[in-house]
Amino acid sequence: MLGILLLNFLLPQPVQAQSASGTVFLVEVHKEVDKGLSFFIQRQLRRAELENATAVILEINSNGGLVESAQEIKDALLRSKVSTIAYVKGRALSAAALIAISCHRIYMEPGSEMGAATPIILLGTGVQAAEEKFVSAFRAEFGATAEARKRPPALAEAMVDKNHETIEGLCKKGEILTLTAETALKHGYCDHIVASVTSVLRILNLENAKVERIQPTSAEWIARYLTNPQISTVMFTIGFWCIVLELFGAGFGILGWVGAIFLAMFFGGHLFAYMAGLEALILFVAGVILLSVEIFLIPGFGVTGVSGIIAVCFSIVMVFGGIYSALTAIASIITYSAIIAGLVYWWGPKLRIFDRFILKEEMATDQGFVAVDANTFDHLLNLEGIATSQCRPSGKVQIGDERYDAVSDGDFIEKGARVVVRRVDGSKITVRQINT
Repeated sequence: MLGILLLNFLLPQPVQAQSASGTVFLVEVHKEVDKGLSFFIQRQLRRAELENATAVILEINSNGGLVESAQEIKDALLRSKVSTIAYVKGRALSAAALIAISCHRIYMEPGSEMGAATPIILLGTGVQAAEEKFVSAFRAEFGATAEARKRPPALAEAMVDKNHETIEGLCKKGEILTLTAETALKHGYCDHIVASVTSVLRILNLENAKVERIQPTSAEWIARYLTNPQISTVMFTIGFWCIVLELFGAGFGILGWVGAIFLAMFFGGHLFAYMAGLEALILFVAGVILLSVEIFLIPGFGVTGVSGIIAVCFSIVMVFGGIYSALTAIASIITYSAIIAGLVYWWGPKLRIFDRFILKEEMATDQGFVAVDANTFDHLLNLEGIATSQCRPSGKVQIGDERYDAVSDGDFIEKGARVVVRRVDGSKITVRQINT
């Protein structure tokens, strides 16, 4: 007996497992994956590294969202020096599936699912399948991400592209793969099926760790709301057309202020979320100035107007971060512009705010007004005269001993140039310069 006790004393004793301490960040990935969420998660990953956090848990329940935003989050997760855990609470579909696969570990609730990541393109209010080259690139990105985390790449690729080989027991060729919690556990895409975050912490031996549920600040929530593609395009459209209407009116009134506020919210939200720089705002302002110069100072429509349109379009591309996103935004802006035009057409005459744009005064014959003979100036057709002022396009011309209001037939006409009447429409006289 003494020998046994002595032997037990000399031999190494098993170490009792002790729960690790430290701080665990719990970050929600709910609803749509967008630019605001990308900025928020990247900031929390940087903070976790600076504060030496033990782990970052992403609580995922999302149907997906913007591919570009998911790619940004994926890159940040693969670079992260802090242990990252995906806790799928419900679903991790499309762009959200890429986020889950990018984490070091994946835990899923019973009944949850992951996959269905075929990319689509939103054009205005419609949806269409992405081009084959885009699908191929996204498929490769899923496969490479899975391989980086030591998971079967073929399954990740099958989540994106239906043109894959049949995966026995999971998915036939021509079908998109979606994994349930049970199948994900069986094929290496789920480390454990758990009932809660507490279960995740227990499995990771982090029961004594301090769990900090990270909530976006009020400013981040506002920025995320303002940078939502659907909301931001509506804000831009309203702001832009309010400014345009104000430019055609006298002074700077309520429409101008409304436009300025909406555009400030549009650019301010993107600037706060680091989704655009001041150069985008400067480019937009320069575009508006160029268009204003073209409309009010320079006759015709030339280099200045085209430059203004290009500047505005490039500012939209810079704000939305890519050609596809910008084209979608421009298509939405055109759609919303048509809706606004229809509303202004039907409701404008009834609103006092549009009084300076709409002639409401009625000139009845019983008030002394007499209609002009529609054929008064027909005798001027093909007659020659002299421009007594610049025509850009409207001005004055002298034909014989009489002076008339006239408009140029497209080209700018200098004062003193010889002109000929090309067309008469009621009281409208259209002239063209005679080149000698």
